[in-house]
Amino acid sequence: MAEEGRSTWRRTFNRYIGLATAIVGVTIVLSSFLILSEFFYWYLTVALGLLVAFLGFLYGVNPFFTSERRYLALRKEVDDFVGLVRRLNTAAIMPDSDEQFEVVKAAMHDSVDRMGAYAGVVGPAHVVSAEPLAVPNLELAG
Repeated sequence: MAEEGRSTWRRTFNRYIGLATAIVGVTIVLSSFLILSEFFYWYLTVALGLLVAFLGFLYGVNPFFTSERRYLALRKEVDDFVGLVRRLNTAAIMPDSDEQFEVVKAAMHDSVDRMGAYAGVVGPAHVVSAEPLAVPNLELAG
């Protein structure tokens, strides 16, 4: 089911950016000692090399080229399903909420059916025309 061996440029970029910036940063630092003879320029290039390596580390912690999602409709439906799980749990712990529990449970079954329809569909959620079931918002009392 998973697409083995197929990698996008974003995934490749994210995989190697940390290593590349570390190599470039260390190269800048070491080459400054080999090429330059003044202390001021040494400090400047060492700071630049460390900055490059640090920026690569920061990007590794929080990459901004990460959106590779293709199955947007399925992703949205799964997110909605997680919300239904929360509502089901709320209905389960509320006293005298058997009817609400069954409504949420039915909505979850409908959501699973929509997931089957969305599976393999590339693009946004409006591609498949299934409408989600309206479920009352449950709040815990007290």
